[in-house]
Amino acid sequence: MSNEHVKLDRRLSTISAAMFGLSYMSPLVVIATFGAIAVRTGGAVATAYVVATLAMLATAASYGFMASRNPVAGSAYTYTSKVFGPLSGFVVGWVLLLDYFFIPMVICLLTATSLSTLAPEIPFPVWVAAVALLSTIINILGIKLTDRVNLVIMAIQLVMVAMLAYLCVAAIQHIPDGALFSAKPFTNDETNWSMIMAGAAIACYSFLGFDAISTLSEETVDPRRSIPRAIMIATLLGGGIFMIATYLMMVVHPSLTFDSIDTAAYEIVGQVGGETFKTVFTVVVAIAFFAAGLCAHASASRLLLVMGRDNVIPAMPFAYINPRFKTPVVNTALVGVVMLGAMKFDISTSTAFINFGAFTAFFAVNLCVIAFLMKRPDERKGRTALMAVAVIGALFCASLFMSLDRLAIELGLSWLALGIVYLLAKTRILTRPLPTMTSDV
Repeated sequence: MSNEHVKLDRRLSTISAAMFGLSYMSPLVVIATFGAIAVRTGGAVATAYVVATLAMLATAASYGFMASRNPVAGSAYTYTSKVFGPLSGFVVGWVLLLDYFFIPMVICLLTATSLSTLAPEIPFPVWVAAVALLSTIINILGIKLTDRVNLVIMAIQLVMVAMLAYLCVAAIQHIPDGALFSAKPFTNDETNWSMIMAGAAIACYSFLGFDAISTLSEETVDPRRSIPRAIMIATLLGGGIFMIATYLMMVVHPSLTFDSIDTAAYEIVGQVGGETFKTVFTVVVAIAFFAAGLCAHASASRLLLVMGRDNVIPAMPFAYINPRFKTPVVNTALVGVVMLGAMKFDISTSTAFINFGAFTAFFAVNLCVIAFLMKRPDERKGRTALMAVAVIGALFCASLFMSLDRLAIELGLSWLALGIVYLLAKTRILTRPLPTMTSDV
């Protein structure tokens, strides 16, 4: 059975694609990491996010550049295959599957955990199954529906962020000697540069997802222009929200003493808004996690689609697009099944997989820009600046990769070894040619 004539539905605008990436990043994820970054940086949490934003903007620029030259849904896999060849592309694509498979599962776990705190009488596995099923159904029914649901949830998130900022500003006025403008969230006697860099490494996790915008290249109008713009918009908006929110929370609560580091931000939310606002805020966080999972679900299915279309993984069923819904329904259902792993996996193991895959892909895309520009001397416009930005992005991503813990390295290398075994079997120990990329979009 073949459906090569069926293509993905090109419906998304630049703003829709940007909101997809921002939703994937989830502005409210800052709530989950605030305490850890505040303690790690000695209170200079705003500076940590400034550094992380600048570093991620460098990598975002590299993604945007490569997306403008390769408007295909395969993200880092596509770019590496084009620049370095199918073998390198397979390695990056295989490792990237770690990121794209496990992020939906982790987000499903976070969503189900949030919902279970609101209704603890319902068994946790039921919440996991419900989240996975609803996400699968929405994604199967088409990118237009996914976009509409995402835009509504994103609007709710932004309203809650604005309300939190307003309440923090109002609370500052009632703090003795409180001042809206303070240097402490940026620098103070308790911190140093190494502490800030350690916090920036954690803060970078908040940006995971901006790269997923590139997987929408075949569903976005005028992708050569729209995708690069959407990537930069999402990264800038995300960084701005993270910096403002953490700055205000640190001014409201300058002490590093919390009941729990994991719930530090929730304590501040209750402090400035009371228990009712805290409850509403918690509900919105759960909804925001679901939106992020929805976007992650869509991205993973598109990566599988492109790898299947290139016959890197079996074309049937992975390259199949449903002619009615114009979505990769088999891949979408498969990712939904993987999300059920949230019943068994814990956060630390799942996150280890994600970090290995994400930072490998980020590093590879920066290298792609450097190699592409070196091979194409005719690319004169902004050549020097692009090269410098890509080098900075590559160096920062390499440092992030080196900061990975032992579990992440072991799990990542184990997955890579499994991929190499699969590749050797597929090519009969490299006696058959490697699959090559298709340019059909």
